[in-house]
Order: sequence, then structure tokens, then C-alpha cells
Amino acid sequence: MPDPRCMRCARKVPWICILGNASLAVYKLLLGVLGGSTALIVDGAHSFTDVIGSTNILIASTISRRPPDDDHPYGHGKAEFIGGGIVYSVLLVLSASMVFGAGRIIVTGEHEAPHYVTLLAAGVSVLVNYFMYLYGNCAGTRCNSPALMADAFENRADAISSLAAVVGIAGGIFVDPICDPIAAAVVGLIIMYNCITQLKDSLSNLIDRSLPPEVGRSVRRVVMTHKGVEAVDYVRTRQTGPQYWVDIGIRVSGDLGIARSDAIAASIRTDLMRRCDQFQHVEVFVAPATAGASAIQKSGMSIAHAQSDAE
Repeated sequence: MPDPRCMRCARKVPWICILGNASLAVYKLLLGVLGGSTALIVDGAHSFTDVIGSTNILIASTISRRPPDDDHPYGHGKAEFIGGGIVYSVLLVLSASMVFGAGRIIVTGEHEAPHYVTLLAAGVSVLVNYFMYLYGNCAGTRCNSPALMADAFENRADAISSLAAVVGIAGGIFVDPICDPIAAAVVGLIIMYNCITQLKDSLSNLIDRSLPPEVGRSVRRVVMTHKGVEAVDYVRTRQTGPQYWVDIGIRVSGDLGIARSDAIAASIRTDLMRRCDQFQHVEVFVAPATAGASAIQKSGMSIAHAQSDAE
């Protein structure tokens, strides 16, 4: 299980992001309007949508920690992926509208050079967003929380978009006013790209995409170290919120008997859950070595099943 200190830190992350992004949104929108910077206004709107996103992530993370019940026997872990999907869908639509608005200004050419204060505002935004990214990514990684990592990724995207705003505003002040709306369009495109990438990831996990191949290979290697295992027919993995679920089909000698086969399966399960805290659910299907893979999948002679104490 994650360090208790990391868990306490993880519970603070959404609140810090909500407060930080709300402050940045008001700060950038106000100075963007007063200072005449389209890039800063778009960047401020991005921070405002992140307030909504962080609130949604907070709700999703709370739901995902609920224990299994009669209506949800497999837990509520996928609430995090649903929360992330909602956030990215909203951000995608908003960022597309931002790009359209900036494009209209570029075409009409109706824009004046922004005020110097907008350059300072965008620079401060880069630093604050990067700090929130480091803080959130640390908590999300250590607690293996998709929702917290998604929120951290958004803060990193904010830092990058604010950096683009810095370049555009500086260009608008010192080179040509058109640089500012161009930067606004670039910021919008950056947001769109990140939203599409993360939305794809959230949807993939909702339909039980497998964990990275190296996880399956590691599981196979561990299973084959157990005495009595003659073959591993399949390893199926998926992620439910911060936890991993694994189904394994193995073959053992038909002379071992059910009791010995059960012991091997239980040993494999215990070993895997000891090696990886994220393995919440491990199921081992056992069949005689003479049986084919299809026989194991349909009716193994022994099944060892376990879930963590959280269930």
C-alpha cells in the first residue's frame, strides 16, 4: 500500500489545484482584459476550466475509494476514468472555441500590442502551474491514481500553454501585435492535443485495455519460478482505478491432485500480491499439463482467487 504520508498528500492535491487554478484564472482573465492580451485571456480561460476539472477529479477520486457493494461487486475504481473523460471532453470543446476566436482575430487583424503587465502575469502562471504539476504528479504516481495524474498532466499543459503565452505576448509587445493572437491559437491547439491524448487513454481504460506488455511479461516470469508450474497459457491484465487486476492460466502435472494444485495457485497469488501493491485482484486458473489453453479458460480443475483487504 502507498505510504500514509503520500495518501494524506494525495487528498490535498485537488484542493490545492482548485485554489491555485481559481486564483490564476481570475488573475489572468482580469489582467488579460485590462492589458489587451488575447493569449492571456485564453490562458486564463484554460485555468478556469481546470477549476471545474479539479472539482470533478476530487469527486471521482472520492467515489473510486468506496469499497465494493452489492450493486458494484468489483468496486468503483473506474469512476476515476469516467471523471477524467468528462474533464477532457469539456476542455476539448472549449479549446476548439478558443482556437476559432483567436483565428478570427488573426484574419481581421484587429488587435493592438498588449501591455507589459500581461507578460509578467504569464510568467508567474508558468511557475505556479509547474509547481502544481510536480506536487500532483508525485502524489498521483506514488498512489497510482489515474485521476490525480490526469490532473497533474493538466497543470503541466497549463505551464506549457502559459509559456507559449509568454512568447506570444513578448512578440506582441516588442515585434508585432499579431504575435499575441497567434500565441492564443497555439495555446488552444496545445490544449486540444493534450485533451485528445488523455481522453483516448481514459476511454481505453474504461473498456479494459491491458496494462503495458512488460507487466504481463513480469507476471509470467514470476509464475514460472514456482515449482510445479509447467506452462503459462495466458496472462490477462487490466486497471480499475489505481488498482491492477490479473487473470492467469497455468498448467501443472496431472499427477499432483487438486490439493497440491490449489497450493501452487495460492503461492503464485501471494507472491504476486507481495511483489506489487497495486495487484488488488489475482485469479489463477489451473489445469493438467495435457489440457489445452481452451480447457483452462472454460473449466480449470482448480481456481485460486484473492482480493486485497480493501475489498
